[in-house]
Amino acid sequence: MPIISDVEDQIYCSNQCWISSRQTKSDGRWPAWRVWGHIVGIFALLFVLLIVVTSFVEELVYFVVVSTILSGILVFLILKNTHTSESFKELLTFPRNGEVWRLIGIVILIDVFLVKPLHVVFTTYFFPEANEQAIITAIEELSYQSSILMALSVSILTPILEELLFRGFILGVLLKCYDDRTSIVISALIFAIVHEPIAYGMAFGGGLLYGWLRVKTGSIIPSMVTHILWNSFVSIIVLFY
Repeated sequence: MPIISDVEDQIYCSNQCWISSRQTKSDGRWPAWRVWGHIVGIFALLFVLLIVVTSFVEELVYFVVVSTILSGILVFLILKNTHTSESFKELLTFPRNGEVWRLIGIVILIDVFLVKPLHVVFTTYFFPEANEQAIITAIEELSYQSSILMALSVSILTPILEELLFRGFILGVLLKCYDDRTSIVISALIFAIVHEPIAYGMAFGGGLLYGWLRVKTGSIIPSMVTHILWNSFVSIIVLFY
């Protein structure tokens, strides 16, 4: 923190304050290296966490559940420690106005009637030999009890983790360096890349929509709700049709 001298008409900067100022541009924006360092760093931490979980949990269903919960907790704690209490509260507060539900409805309609058809065209053209996503195939092949547990994880736990990570942390740090549009596109690209090739189109489109919703509302809860609704819809189809 800045330190005001009692004997001189000057303001001195503590070591922590000096380091922070060196890592921030004069306009308050972060330099690109700092942004990408944070992004690479959080993926490295999550990779180490997955390796540790793999050492203790072998069954697929429990591995997915445990790793998703622990990853979500890790990202949540990182977000909490990299935000002020006010900004953290805003990030995790659902805006109480009817406009938010209208935006959520718009996103779902675009997802169903635009992103999904374009995804089918993209997949057919670029991955004609591809089958269903591995997670969907796994749900179909598991026992009834295990498939229900997996579906619940995919429908609820996964969207919570992904919104905390991609729209909370990654989009958050990108916005410190780039404008809104560029940040949303980059975060959507990263979101797509971590999915399987067959899901690139759907993930990129969803990433754009969820990112737009997060920037528009200032919170990740609306995008989290939308993401949960979409994943639940897909899980129900897989389980019962």
